[in-house]
Amino acid sequence: MRYLYLVLVLFVSPTLLLATHNRAGEIIVRADGDCNDINNQLRACATIITYTEVDQTDVDREELLISWGDGTTDTIRRDREILLGNGIKRNEYTLCHRFPGFGRYFISFQDQNRVANIVNIDGGGSVNIPFSVYTVYTLANPILNGCNSSPELTQSPIENACIGSVWTHNPGAFDVDGDSLAFEFTTPQRAPGVPIANYSPVNAGTGALSINEQTGQITWDAPAIAGEYTLAFLVKSFRNGIPLDTLVRDMQIFVAECANDPPVVDLPFEEICVVAGELIEFDVIATAPLTDSDQEVKLTASGRPFDFTDSPASFTPSDSIWRPDPETKAFSWQTNCSHISNQPYFVVFRAEDDFFSSTSGLSTVRVVSIKVVAPPPEGLQAAADDDFITLSWDKPYACEDSTDPTFLGFTVWRREGSNPFEPDTCTTGLAGQGYTLVTPRETMEMQDGRYVYIDDDIERGKTYCYRVVALLGRPIANLGLIFEEIESIPSEEVCVQLSRDIPLLTKVDVTSTDASAGGIDVCWIRPNALALDTTQNEGPYRYVLSRADGQTTDPAGFSEVATFQRQFFGEPIDTCFSDTGLDTEGQAYSYLIELFVEGETEAIGEGQAATSVRLSGSPTDNANVLSWTAVTPWTNVSYDVFRQAPGSTTFELLTTTTSTSYTDESLENGEEYCYYILTEGTYSVADIPSPLLNRSQELCLQPQDNVPPCPPELEVISVCDRGVDCTDTDNLFNTLNWVSPADVCGEDDVAGYRIYFSPDSAGTGFQVAEIQGADILTYDHFPEDGITGCYTITAFDLNGNEGNNSTEVCVTNCPIYELPNAFTPNGDGQNDLFIPRSRCFVERVDFQVFNRWGQLVFETEDPAIMWDGRNLSGEPLPSGTYHYIAKVFEQRLEGISPSTEPLSGYIELFAAGE
Repeated sequence: MRYLYLVLVLFVSPTLLLATHNRAGEIIVRADGDCNDINNQLRACATIITYTEVDQTDVDREELLISWGDGTTDTIRRDREILLGNGIKRNEYTLCHRFPGFGRYFISFQDQNRVANIVNIDGGGSVNIPFSVYTVYTLANPILNGCNSSPELTQSPIENACIGSVWTHNPGAFDVDGDSLAFEFTTPQRAPGVPIANYSPVNAGTGALSINEQTGQITWDAPAIAGEYTLAFLVKSFRNGIPLDTLVRDMQIFVAECANDPPVVDLPFEEICVVAGELIEFDVIATAPLTDSDQEVKLTASGRPFDFTDSPASFTPSDSIWRPDPETKAFSWQTNCSHISNQPYFVVFRAEDDFFSSTSGLSTVRVVSIKVVAPPPEGLQAAADDDFITLSWDKPYACEDSTDPTFLGFTVWRREGSNPFEPDTCTTGLAGQGYTLVTPRETMEMQDGRYVYIDDDIERGKTYCYRVVALLGRPIANLGLIFEEIESIPSEEVCVQLSRDIPLLTKVDVTSTDASAGGIDVCWIRPNALALDTTQNEGPYRYVLSRADGQTTDPAGFSEVATFQRQFFGEPIDTCFSDTGLDTEGQAYSYLIELFVEGETEAIGEGQAATSVRLSGSPTDNANVLSWTAVTPWTNVSYDVFRQAPGSTTFELLTTTTSTSYTDESLENGEEYCYYILTEGTYSVADIPSPLLNRSQELCLQPQDNVPPCPPELEVISVCDRGVDCTDTDNLFNTLNWVSPADVCGEDDVAGYRIYFSPDSAGTGFQVAEIQGADILTYDHFPEDGITGCYTITAFDLNGNEGNNSTEVCVTNCPIYELPNAFTPNGDGQNDLFIPRSRCFVERVDFQVFNRWGQLVFETEDPAIMWDGRNLSGEPLPSGTYHYIAKVFEQRLEGISPSTEPLSGYIELFAAGE
């Protein structure tokens, strides 16, 4: 296989300023002609596309200045104008440029000015904001990476919307090189690489805005404020997971206060995969809503399939005019091998009504993803010889003449045992299907008019299953190098064995389930006489059956349980054995059958072990969860689940599945249900019996209510939230309200709730309350040390099953510390002490009082202060104005912390007798 890589270098350069009134735009960059031509490898052509106002003739631009990102700029002339109606036109400016080398280039332009009154730019002052877009373009070395062009956009960036109606847009992006695209929002630019600072997203104060990162579909649900809006997004291209180009589109939306709904686009599907060569045909219907019955609609389509020169898609009638609804058009695309790609093609269908005028209205955009895959190789056959297996398949392959992508050959994949899945049209290759690649590189060997491959890395007695995948690639001209590989749908599977000279197990069937008297029937088939060559391997022929506890294939764990011997190979001999006295209730067993000839101690070939089917299960609320395992040389393709219902004496088929697990639901708790599994397997080889049916042991389970309710949804309302007096201790509680599991997840088996509390967010909560009754949904909690702490709540059911904790909700304090500005320490028993007017959730204070000369006269850490007007020596202070500073240490959830700003102020002290 080939290794793929890209070498990228980034260059950035400034641009110069010009002037015009711009509404939207982008820069498209294309490789200049044949980039494999050594004279063109460093050349690329850029097209600046702008959307401007027609009536601004005084600032209309015949020329713009483009910065190539390599330190050079050029004047680029307008070569195309298209009038779009409603006073808007599209301008195209194209110029080609030779770059100094391969790498990444920041290609940009800037222009004065944007149109005025854009709602989400500078509060409507957008006329003073320049317009700028850029494209980061990778000029790839075609010898290493193939040619490259930037993404292109097919839909106009000027759209209408109505307040309250969902608005959609799709740029109709595609990449001519088949690179994958990704989309994301960005901020519009005022200069190359400089976002507009005073830009707000379109959804600010309105409905939700989203962009599909794979299709580019933009949805605004829904505009709420009228005006003109600007929106910008990135279109990024990737090749083999490596980023190449980034294109910025700057677009505009006109939101009007209007009573109109956008048209409806009816599609038969949104995603389809087809095999190259198939014809895609479907109708698209556009209608105006019933409320807009007097409107006409225009239906158009765009996308890469319409751009192909070889068998392009069509959308007929091909005109673009308004018609009475419903408007029906037919999409048709005859695909071929040149359309095969790892990436889907996106076809954008746009319906527009004529609500605003004869040239514009509201639109609806819908996208269909079309993936064209390479067809599978056909007619795969396998033939076994003594030491090798020959595979062959049809020639010609359907796309073997394809040149872009180029047919490279085939890869052959193998696995032991069958995986008989039906290939899905959307899934190519064999990743995750258990097959191993056996061809070191793609092959195109031929023999007798068919493609062939010989596999000689094999062992006798094993079943080998094969599939073939065709491989195509996107080539680099003249070098035979590939920068992208494309796998086909895999072929149908074919299975085969080498000439079989060993016996093979075909049955390990549990016939009875018991702790000491269980039984298992074991059967096998004898070797093929021709493969064994009985003239060289003479009798006696001794078949030895061995057994091991559990499910194992380790030969060391097996011990002989039965021997069957005949002198001549053709003599009748037992090929089944009933193994009894087993603990089939408690464990599985493994078996191994081996053939010994001529009295030798070494068996012919390597035996392949097979195990009994082991069923396990766990009861849960009104259900039993079953799972089973088996290790076998054959492939089990399906499983029948049998159940014996309570009170019944027989087992009945419950379901058939290809999974190795099953949940039996809607059962009665406390009742006993018994099960066994019947497996259906095959070696997928013509001369070996099929199907191979084997039972597990029987397993009985009683469903029980061991499923707890889901967590309630909790909210906590604190004293701070209630806005009550926090100095009143009766108010120091938190109110917990919760939504019951019945309303959260539909769980109605609830007996009550348990509330857990932790004084801090780092601690482990402890139970503070148990609420009996499912309908009690509130509780008042009085914490011992303030209201801070974190709560969770659980629900428990009638069986005592307690559910998981709810999301933790933490409560913090709202510290309050207010001081008066005067007191009268005159001994009259009224206002004799300076104390806080209001105090809540304060641990301590650093409180200091200074006289008019700045001398400290009082200090304390007691948050109650209790200052009686005396100085530090205990002497009464005279009346006057004193200054205080207080650092307050607050009690919060995180612990004790100082307030962000210290308190300070003045105190008027009125002493006795003054």
